[in-house]
Amino acid sequence: MKPAAVNETLRKFLSHYRLLADQYDADEIVAAFHDEMDNGLAGKPSSLAMIPSYVSVPDTPPKNRTIIVLDAGGTNFRTAVVRFDNESAPHIDSFTNNPMPGIDKEVTKEEFFGSIAEFLAPVLNKSRQLGFCFSYPAAIDRQRDGTLLYWTKEIKAPGVVGKKILANLAETLRERNLPVPEAMLVLNDTVASLMAGAAAVRFSPEYTYVGFILGTGTNTSYIESNARITKEKVLPALPAGASQAINVESANFGKVQRGDIDEAFDGTTNSPGKYTLEKMVSGAYLGPLCTAAIRVAASEGLLSHHGAVFFKKLGGLETKELSLVIGRSYGKRPEFSGLAQEDAEVMAAITDSIVERAAKLTAINLAAAILRAARSAPKARKVCVSADGSVYYKLHSFQERAEKYLAEILKPHNVEYDIVKVDDAPIIGAAVAAC
Repeated sequence: MKPAAVNETLRKFLSHYRLLADQYDADEIVAAFHDEMDNGLAGKPSSLAMIPSYVSVPDTPPKNRTIIVLDAGGTNFRTAVVRFDNESAPHIDSFTNNPMPGIDKEVTKEEFFGSIAEFLAPVLNKSRQLGFCFSYPAAIDRQRDGTLLYWTKEIKAPGVVGKKILANLAETLRERNLPVPEAMLVLNDTVASLMAGAAAVRFSPEYTYVGFILGTGTNTSYIESNARITKEKVLPALPAGASQAINVESANFGKVQRGDIDEAFDGTTNSPGKYTLEKMVSGAYLGPLCTAAIRVAASEGLLSHHGAVFFKKLGGLETKELSLVIGRSYGKRPEFSGLAQEDAEVMAAITDSIVERAAKLTAINLAAAILRAARSAPKARKVCVSADGSVYYKLHSFQERAEKYLAEILKPHNVEYDIVKVDDAPIIGAAVAAC
């Protein structure tokens, strides 16, 4: 792809506001990532929560096993039955898709769990094991239940906040005289992605694993040795010699120096001071961040008067429109008609630079997790990275850019890795975890 034209004036603008990828030293930021990971694992102050999942990749690949799966994410609530055949290949049956309880209107705690019980009822006779991929912030306990910390994605069920998901689901099933699965667990979507990667490579012993999501938001997980999880007051006596998936909560990584536009944009969000990395790379923020940068450029005279007026009327860019801008496909959207070529080039150059920076920061995030996964499993020959998310795969040229940076960062470390994309990763991963 031919990059958007960047003249000296525009380059100075991008440099002044730290919007150039080459202003971010990959090795330094990977080292900062690792420091924050160590602090989080030790229970010290850190921007990375490093939440244990109490889930590990099965020592024995699941064969001829059937698992009930729930997947709560975004606006949809999915149920399915996953069957692992004699070769450990997963097959999805009895799939249903329903609106997420609380997405259309506020529901009570009883209504919320009652809806889930109704979704579950037709498949409860299929298995006595259940895996629940719950894509909302939850504290996981050693019984692998999760306590909802707060809702995201506009879910309106306030009575569920602070409640245990599986305990309340089991109580609801008993009240309705429905069978309660004997073994259940909750895991987040990044850990489920990691587990789906294990299924994709048929649980080969030559691999250790990383899960990664970059869509509306971003997060990372990886397999860590229990010996390095030293949050003694929180997690006493973890099994020595074992390992488990760690939910890094990498969206909140805060050791990245930002520019004034980033700082000002952060102040306009609902969570100022939090989710530093996510606000520089993810789908919820990339479009608005590009909009903020172009508005500053217009105020500093980098757009013509006509271009500044045009962009003000346009109302900004959504993340889904960024591919049109950096790919110069303006003709596909009538809103862009009448935009002068010179102004289009400035918009494209600013957007391209912010996306390029996001790709490099994404590669740094992945590299930090890959290196830690490799260290924690010295007998593994490769790291399997199960990557998911619309920004990673659908934003114009993003995957290509991120993987180019990733290869450059990891080259001195001699770490082998494979990046895989697994369809229905949350469902398959939850089934693997339940095994």
